Amino acid sequence: MPASFGRRLSARLIDYVLALIAATLFFILMAVVIVLLTGGAETSDAQGEVWAWLFFFGWGLLLFFYDWLFLVTWGATLGKLVLGIKVTREDGGRLTQGQALGRSAFFCLPQSLPCLGHLLSLMESMAALGEERRAVHDRASGTVVVHARG
Repeated sequence: MPASFGRRLSARLIDYVLALIAATLFFILMAVVIVLLTGGAETSDAQGEVWAWLFFFGWGLLLFFYDWLFLVTWGATLGKLVLGIKVTREDGGRLTQGQALGRSAFFCLPQSLPCLGHLLSLMESMAALGEERRAVHDRASGTVVVHARG
């Protein structure tokens, strides 16, 4: 049975909180490393530019790798596991690596675009409110989100 939009959204929010914690810890760690390596001296414009690009594109990449690795390994992200849902092929089988890669790329990578990417992801996810409960990234990758238990 396909999972409800509310359950899917809740799972995604859990995943975002976990990714935000990981990103925050990463940036704190990197800031400490940079201070230790530079002795607290100011960084160059080039270094600042690298950080800006990492900040903008890092979020989408972090979400992509998180989503893809969990889908390939367990068929669900941590948020989905907590809420008892998983991603399967349309026939109910386990995802292929290609399906997991495509699904994760379609949903996560656009989120590297500030504001616009999140809006695009939200809009394409609204398709899961339909009768089939499948978002555009589900249809594009041949997947469905279902209840894992019972």
